[in-house]
Amino acid sequence: MNEPVLRVRGLSHAVGERRLFESLGLEVQAGESVAITGPSGSGKSTLLSCVLGLIRPGTGAVEVAGTDVTALRGSALARHRSRHIGMVFQFGELLPELSPLDNVALAALLAGVPRSAAYRQAAALLDELDVPAASSSEHMSGGERQRTAVARALINSPALLLADEPTGALDTGTRDRVADLLFSMPARHRCGLLVVTHDGTIAQRADRTLALGDGALSATNGSGTGVR
Repeated sequence: MNEPVLRVRGLSHAVGERRLFESLGLEVQAGESVAITGPSGSGKSTLLSCVLGLIRPGTGAVEVAGTDVTALRGSALARHRSRHIGMVFQFGELLPELSPLDNVALAALLAGVPRSAAYRQAAALLDELDVPAASSSEHMSGGERQRTAVARALINSPALLLADEPTGALDTGTRDRVADLLFSMPARHRCGLLVVTHDGTIAQRADRTLALGDGALSATNGSGTGVR
């Protein structure tokens, strides 16, 4: 088996007196989707922040595309994150004054992609994800914004795609369409997908579903091979 795109080893982290993780481990392979569930405050979003390098854990390693992000600092961390990680937030987090095309191309431009290539790749992704042309993203529907956010997350061909409650702000019909799209990405783009969600109907779409609680990840019923 190839090296995982995400490998978390011995992760421990506390906030004040409260210990969120205790020797937590996780692996995600290219082409695989993993969903993490758990109650509010269990540390799901904190785990994503550790993977992004935004939070430095007390102990442990977080390897993305073979590099331990806990050992990176400053521009080296930003560069590695830009090249290897795509992120989809709950509310899209688009710049409303920019068009969908500009929002997506901007992520590539910030990664150093030449302007013509950035806009060509952005247009291709938006077409693939069926995002209509618009002069700004301000008045787009929730589903259109999230599809644009997925395109932005994919623009730099990341090894790992992260999603934090990506359907939490959507109505049921739009939620299902966005979920269909999101969980098709590992096969279509050969990336790993890690989703944190409160929604069990979304989590069950993943290849594996894990529950975060008491500082550790555990396999839920019917989730296959569980934690690796």
